[in-house]
Amino acid sequence: MAEAVSEQRIRVVQLVQHVSLGGGTLLAMLLAERLDPNRYEVLLAAGSQAGSEGSLLEEMRRRGIQVELLPSLQRSPHPWRDLRAVLELRRLLKRQRPHIVHTHGSKPKLLLPWAARGQAATVRIAHIHGWEWHPAGSPLTRSLLTTGSRVGVTSYDALVTTSEALRHQGLERGVGRPDQYQVIRPGIDLRKFSPSGRDEARQLIRAELGLPMDAFVVISVMRLGPQKAPLDLIAAAESVAARRDDIRFLVVGGGPLEQAVRNEVTARALSDQVLLLGPRRDVAALLKASDLFVLTSRWEPLGIVYLEAAAVGLPCVGTNVDGAPEAVEEGATGYLVEPGEPRAVAAHQKAQEFSEEHFVAQIEGLYHRLLARRGIG
Repeated sequence: MAEAVSEQRIRVVQLVQHVSLGGGTLLAMLLAERLDPNRYEVLLAAGSQAGSEGSLLEEMRRRGIQVELLPSLQRSPHPWRDLRAVLELRRLLKRQRPHIVHTHGSKPKLLLPWAARGQAATVRIAHIHGWEWHPAGSPLTRSLLTTGSRVGVTSYDALVTTSEALRHQGLERGVGRPDQYQVIRPGIDLRKFSPSGRDEARQLIRAELGLPMDAFVVISVMRLGPQKAPLDLIAAAESVAARRDDIRFLVVGGGPLEQAVRNEVTARALSDQVLLLGPRRDVAALLKASDLFVLTSRWEPLGIVYLEAAAVGLPCVGTNVDGAPEAVEEGATGYLVEPGEPRAVAAHQKAQEFSEEHFVAQIEGLYHRLLARRGIG
């Protein structure tokens, strides 16, 4: 017999591994805000850690999102903390009794099946923003992570990937069944990321940063970690700066390699050409003030920032990896080169397919179908 929820809203938990600035956390926030409030009651549960990328916790609360912190949940492996995180999550699930748990990131995807064991059946969705075996350094580690992924997703009703490339990679390694997968590309705010206001942003941002109005400004927005290969960008900047003195590079973001990047800028005598801005929340204005967007990723599930750059009218240069070709239309919105080649890196319409409204509507459609399978109407 179907469970009637007409007199109560469908309870949804969006589960993320930290409150740091990042794509998965931002998408969970978007869903917490934009899912139909007449139908859904959304709680965002998150690990309390915030690294050098910056914390989104205060912004979550300012935007009226219901947030519950799980103090032991963190990104990196830690057996005892992970066990405590399972217990914290288990208590939350018993109290909330959600109809849907929607995880974002590798750690929540791994811990949820353990936390939910023996509890009432709940729709489980794992949102794959990137496979965990990518950062692994050795074949043994990649094999162990792949095995963990295979085992961990068996209890999930759906695996949502941000690109066709991620879906193909998962199936190629035997992770999940074809019928579990759904490709739903992330959405961007096309009101904020649009060509309008570029002249004003150019004046204001360049004055703030002390950039000449006639400089050619190249911008990169990234987490300063191994995935994005920021040192490749600095090498490319040195190559270009040697040939023209009117060029400036803006690097937006923080992360574990931030000090290494700063050291490299100093060692290559690029302090006048490369500005390291740290984490910023005015990315739209910074993109509008620039002339070219560049990303040097070694692996890239999709690259939301490619879409944001295209939406404001910036041409893009990126690396031909994973889902990047689905975000950058070669020869139309930008160009893709092979990763790890700084010299090659030196060398609006697409974004309309990726609106926030379209993304949220697709997620709501998925929720509806999965609830119907469970007899929740």
